Parts: sequence; structure tokens; C-alpha cells
Amino acid sequence: MSFPDHWDDGTDPSTPDHQVHWFDDRTAIIRQSLRTSFEGPFLYLLLGDERALLLDTGTGDVPLRPLIEKLAGDRELVVAHTHGHGDHVGGDAEFPQAIGRGPEAVQEFFGFPEWPDGVVQLDLGGRVLDVLPIPGHHASHIAVYDRATRLLLAGDSLYPGRLYVFDWPAFRASVARLGEFVAAGKPVDWVLGAHIELTTEPGQDYEMGADKHPDEHVLQLRPAVLTELVDVVAAAGDDPVRIDRDHFIVFPV
Repeated sequence: MSFPDHWDDGTDPSTPDHQVHWFDDRTAIIRQSLRTSFEGPFLYLLLGDERALLLDTGTGDVPLRPLIEKLAGDRELVVAHTHGHGDHVGGDAEFPQAIGRGPEAVQEFFGFPEWPDGVVQLDLGGRVLDVLPIPGHHASHIAVYDRATRLLLAGDSLYPGRLYVFDWPAFRASVARLGEFVAAGKPVDWVLGAHIELTTEPGQDYEMGADKHPDEHVLQLRPAVLTELVDVVAAAGDDPVRIDRDHFIVFPV
């Protein structure tokens, strides 16, 4: 299990539309090239014995389906999203089976008894994922925990960059709930989000819209960073406030 030494940072015009890195033989981390979109979103393909989960479809600026079909093989493909913003659902037109983007559609597909409470399981065949609602950045936001790799996929709710918060009370509650989920016995080795917007300089972000990221922060975050986010958001109180830390920036909008 490993991470690449260097992600596509937009400085090489010859890079492919998508950079694929196999974390292990059943877990692909895919980055859409910054050359194709300044968002440079990360997508995740998790392979089970029977089904494969594609989490997010990118911006839609470049074809994605041929790559995913090649990587997933003959498994049934489940296409879901961390949340419904355009840079994560833009490729949905290539995937007619993609689930809906709103909270009602997400609740129905995964079978949440109540939204945004509870944790449900998605069985890919020999690989069980835990899925939990974490609205705040977006009303339909989810996190996915993979028991096999001990990866926590946090979408736009935690990554090395600007954590845009559109609903402050929901975000605070979701972050607390995510922390409780991990503390209750779900060991996490790494938290992986959907973007990188920080440099290697602690707390220093790129300009908004930058399509080149020299000296980029690593994607993977230690679980202690989640604990830090839980603590600082709880301490911030009821009023939205920007919080600058070494590995993330809480950014109310």
C-alpha cells in the first residue's frame, strides 16, 4: 500500500487526462489532470469480488468511462458521489447508472433510515464499505470508510486545502459525528479527500483557480488531522469563522 511520490501538478503539458495510482491491487486513486481543469479532483475506484464503486465522476471535461471500464473489468459498476457539486458529478452523462445527487436520492440508494444520521454498509463482494452522511459542504455529502485498507474518503469535507462550509451548523455536527465514528472502533490509517489546494508550506494555499501546483502538499492526511478538525470546529462555536491550520483551512462561504 503506497502513495505516489508526485501527483500531476499541472506543470507538465504531456500528462494524461487522468493519473491512476493503485494504492493496492483493488484500490485505484485517480486524479483528473490540472491541465483539464484547475479543480484537479481526485476520484476513487474500489474493487470488490462482484462490484466496483466509482466515487465521483470529475468535471466532465474529458472522457472517463473508457478508463473506468478498463480498470473495473467485468464487475458491476456502482457510480456514486461524495457530493453533488459540478466538479464531482460532471462526468455523470457517461454513466447512466449514476445515483442521484440530492440527499433524498442518496438516502434512498444507500438505505439510510434517517438523514443525516446513521451508518450503512455497501458490500462490493468480499469488501464492505461503511457510508455515513456528512452534510455541511453540500447537503448530500457522504464519507466512505473502507475496512480493508483503513482509508477514510472524505470528499470536500477534509483535504489539504480550503474546506468550503456552506452550512455551518451541519458541518460542525458532521465533523463531530465523523470523529465519533472513528473513535468508536473504525481504525483509520489515512484520510483522503478530493482536492489538493495547499503547498508544502504549512497553511499556504494556491490562488483560487490556479491550474499549476508546484511544491504541492501530499494528498494523504493522518487521522490526527481529522481529530484536529473536530477540535477546532467545536471550539469555534456557533458563528462561522475562518480557521487556518497547517493542513487545512476552514472557509465559511
